[in-house]
Amino acid sequence: MPDTSADTRDKVGLVRAISVKERSSSQRKERFHVIQAAAGILSKDMKALVVDMKVCWSSTYMMLNRAYSLRLHIKQFLLEISRVEKNVAKAAKLLSLRPSEDEWKCVKVFQQILAIADQAQQLFSSETHPALHLGLPALEDLHASWTTFQAKLGPNSRFYDAIQAGLDKIAEYYDKTGDNDAYVFSILLEPSKCMYHFDKHWSDTLCNEVLKLSKNIKRFERVNVSGAVAATIKKANKRRYSAALAALSTDNNDDGPIPPITTARTCGPTEALEPWEKEYQKYLELDEDIPEGMSTVKWWGLNAHRFPTWASLTCDYLAIMATSVSSERAFSSAGITITKHRNRLKGDIVEALQALKCAYRRDLFFHDIGPSALTEEDAERDEEIPEGVEGSVNEKDTVVSIELELDSDAEEEG
Repeated sequence: MPDTSADTRDKVGLVRAISVKERSSSQRKERFHVIQAAAGILSKDMKALVVDMKVCWSSTYMMLNRAYSLRLHIKQFLLEISRVEKNVAKAAKLLSLRPSEDEWKCVKVFQQILAIADQAQQLFSSETHPALHLGLPALEDLHASWTTFQAKLGPNSRFYDAIQAGLDKIAEYYDKTGDNDAYVFSILLEPSKCMYHFDKHWSDTLCNEVLKLSKNIKRFERVNVSGAVAATIKKANKRRYSAALAALSTDNNDDGPIPPITTARTCGPTEALEPWEKEYQKYLELDEDIPEGMSTVKWWGLNAHRFPTWASLTCDYLAIMATSVSSERAFSSAGITITKHRNRLKGDIVEALQALKCAYRRDLFFHDIGPSALTEEDAERDEEIPEGVEGSVNEKDTVVSIELELDSDAEEEG
């Protein structure tokens, strides 16, 4: 319970305490629904309060968002449960939980601040597509949006110092990305962006540093000479991008034509390009429309023959997760698989079961067969069958047999 007698009360603590009270029993949940029904809310639109968790991202934002949208019902709810409380002291504490109008205004402002962070977090929290290339842009957008919001509130706002602390933390983590080349290469390997993001948001000095870093990849020479796919990345000195973050404009619109290739990126007319440089330049000067809805992985699968060296780099960088969301869900799913009846499963079996579960839930077992020599032969054979004899085809020709080999654990459970 927060201190309700203090001059300045903890607004988040108040909302959290109210949410806990509403969810503490089925009777209180039912009472909260009855209050909403009396206000004319349909049954399908009724909502319950939520409680934030330290291990759940954006849960505090969702808790405040839900409570603010139901603030009128919360006032009536606290009034009713205090009336039925027999203990006078407890009833007084329940009534003291009611936030004032000014406190609700503070909750709204804090909700808006967290909404900006939630939007940035959702931007690169994908578990089905590569998202590391969105990491730097998300931090840049978050820094710019919070800076604008901080200026709007003014230095006298009680949230001013809190936002500044958040901006300092963003700058710290943004600066640490200079120690790892993966963030830069993940953006370079996004065909719809490539150098566009750096040209728009970074200085010419940092853009040239990105180009220098990409040229230090020795895989260009190795793939063109021996076809090997192992990479040796030349470690550059630690790069610091704080200046780029501080110089970002609040205009976050990335729409518009991609700027032309600068002269710093191209060779002069008299310079002779080495074999690996031809592919290097060809990709950086790429100017083509990416079909809407086509994923980065699919695009590289279709264009790997055009840029074999760049495509080999995608195997290393596109698989890097931007967040731990997908791995955390995998651990949670594995926890459901391993029960007291299946507590002797080894790691490889659990891994296979997780892959099987994913394939089943995403309907990956059955899909349309693409064109191939085999399907063309079947089509030609069907055309040769005379009319009226289609029924003579033996049914056993269309039967598909699936054999499953059970391991010892499954046999014991059966």
